[in-house]
Amino acid sequence: MAVLHKSKAISSATLLRLALLVILVALFAIWNPAFVSGRNLYALLQSFSLLGLVALGLSLTMIAGEFDLSVGSMVAAGGLLTLVVGGDSLVYGMVAALAFAALVGLANAIVISRFNVSSLVVTVGSMMALSGFAFWLAGGKVVSTDNFDLGFALDDPMLAVLSWRSVITFAAFLIVGLFMHYTLMGRDIRVVGSKRQVAAASGANVGRSLRIVFVVSAVAAALAGSLLSMSLASAAATTGSSLMLQAVSAAIVGGVALSGGSGTPVHVLIGSLILTVMNNGLSLIGMGATGILFANGLVLMGIVLLDGQLGAWMSERIAMSRARNSA
Repeated sequence: MAVLHKSKAISSATLLRLALLVILVALFAIWNPAFVSGRNLYALLQSFSLLGLVALGLSLTMIAGEFDLSVGSMVAAGGLLTLVVGGDSLVYGMVAALAFAALVGLANAIVISRFNVSSLVVTVGSMMALSGFAFWLAGGKVVSTDNFDLGFALDDPMLAVLSWRSVITFAAFLIVGLFMHYTLMGRDIRVVGSKRQVAAASGANVGRSLRIVFVVSAVAAALAGSLLSMSLASAAATTGSSLMLQAVSAAIVGGVALSGGSGTPVHVLIGSLILTVMNNGLSLIGMGATGILFANGLVLMGIVLLDGQLGAWMSERIAMSRARNSA
């Protein structure tokens, strides 16, 4: 019965978020019909392709009970490495950026697991080091490339609203979702986030789980930065400076707990779409950056309240009402 109750609670939380997403789309479409135009939906999914990738990787560290503060700096470093190392072959530059990110993620995980250091402390150090590395790569200026072909190909519209960038992001969510749901390592990551000592005692490989989530987090952020730099044909050391907070918000709105152990890639996908739709819609109706930030905060607080004691109280009242009706 407890398992069934938990399943229903998770289903209710997901339905709540889906309802919020549908309501936002409907309201913005009524307010400004241009919101549902092919051009705007294409721009919306382009924004989602950046935020979604970063939020997906970061959410895995949160599910494992840890946190990666360096994702924003990794976006900048990944974009710059793609252009600086790639030269005429941006694909080689992207491979170099992803390999570099994997090494950084692996180093973070090893320090955290072997020396029992807080991930907040370790990734703050990584964030500062990556930021300095990005400024060194940029040399105090915006780095650009004359190779526009790959960027045009990545941004070429498909089915009016999609591009290869957004398709890659959706594919990443699908792959990670299948990994978390169907593999033993995915189960270990969730158990490590909820009850680490119990997980270690039951045979779960804590060190391997942390290596996986931090490598994926770093690689996802670097991939997001690399794709963005190829799309814009330019990169800067300040790119992604606010992405970490947005990614955390998307994960929390999607239902990933800061305490670890809960949340899925599907939830993060919904949370990322909610924030992207809201930011796009508010911008379309003329709201400034301050107002959009305020709205993001209100939505985040509302979701946290509904997931907490207020949500439990509402669920209890609904259950009591159903029981009375059945009787």
